[in-house]
Amino acid sequence: MPPFATAYMSRISGLMAVLFATLVLSGCVSSSSNTATYGGPSVASTTAELRSARRDTRQAQRDVRKAEREQKAIERRIARAERRLKRKLSKTRKDNLKKAIRADRKALRKARRDVRKARRSAARKARDERKAGRKVADARKRVQEAEKRLAADKKRKAEERAKQQAQQALARDNSSQSSSYAARLFGRSDPALKNISDYRARVDNAFPVVAVPVEKLDKRFLRQEVAYRSRHKPGTVVVDPHSRFLYLVMSGNRAMRYGIGVGRQGFEWKGNAYIGWKQKWPKWTPPEEMIQRQPELAKWGVDNGGMPGGPKNPLGARALYLFQDGKDTLYRLHGTPQWASIGTAASSGCIRLMNQDVIDLYNRVPNGAKVVVL
Repeated sequence: MPPFATAYMSRISGLMAVLFATLVLSGCVSSSSNTATYGGPSVASTTAELRSARRDTRQAQRDVRKAEREQKAIERRIARAERRLKRKLSKTRKDNLKKAIRADRKALRKARRDVRKARRSAARKARDERKAGRKVADARKRVQEAEKRLAADKKRKAEERAKQQAQQALARDNSSQSSSYAARLFGRSDPALKNISDYRARVDNAFPVVAVPVEKLDKRFLRQEVAYRSRHKPGTVVVDPHSRFLYLVMSGNRAMRYGIGVGRQGFEWKGNAYIGWKQKWPKWTPPEEMIQRQPELAKWGVDNGGMPGGPKNPLGARALYLFQDGKDTLYRLHGTPQWASIGTAASSGCIRLMNQDVIDLYNRVPNGAKVVVL
């Protein structure tokens, strides 16, 4: 094939490769790797570019070998002509040989230029092939990274769906259990029926609040609005440890009543106080007297920063801190997941409510609210 035809075919191959890559990137040709998804040229387009570059490299190498063969053929002709000049020839024959040698030497200079040009072209094509190979490697790496991201995203979404389905199933179970229990135990006008659905499991500030099995609890200790005559102003918290109830005084001789657990014998506390501050999922620091009685609690002492808030923390989901004359009384109104302790005297003097109830109370009373412990 003539040199100009070879160069023409090489250029046509390059244009076809560029056209194919353009079609892939524009979506006109299907590709196993989407450019928009992976953020760069697709594997298919870069592979096509690499194949084209390899064809161009092989063609350039063939052009080099062809130019070298032509150069060697001219050199051999010159060598033969020079050997023939040494023989006894007529003057005309010698003149013709010299003329042919001059023409071949001129052709040899051109052939050598063609060889150098072909070698430079082959070197460029080899560089283009290496560059195309790197593009393929980069595209495959992007595909792998994208597939990992997609797999991680798919796994995360599946986990979220599973978690949501589990929560929905739990909510349905809680709802059906609460409804069936209410249907068996309460009449339509029973005030305890109004808030029974609040005792289902939930997630609060990223912490789980376990469901209260209301069918196992005396319905008197469920949160409910009741008639309550009191000399205290609305918004006052009245704790009656003897009846195991906490009342939030409301207007119209009404109150919201909560079931509570109180301090066991020797740890009772009574008097007037106010809520100095409130905290969600509070940290618990046992006092020195408690640590002396229970040395295993020393790991949660003041020096160790206390126990962080969470489902296992004794203060539960909320804590309302009782103050007198600007000083902390060290007594709290706090939550507990131990629903069975409601209605009993089991704490170290603090007033405990079910977590669902203390969350409700926390939302109803502000800092500074009066607290009366009878």
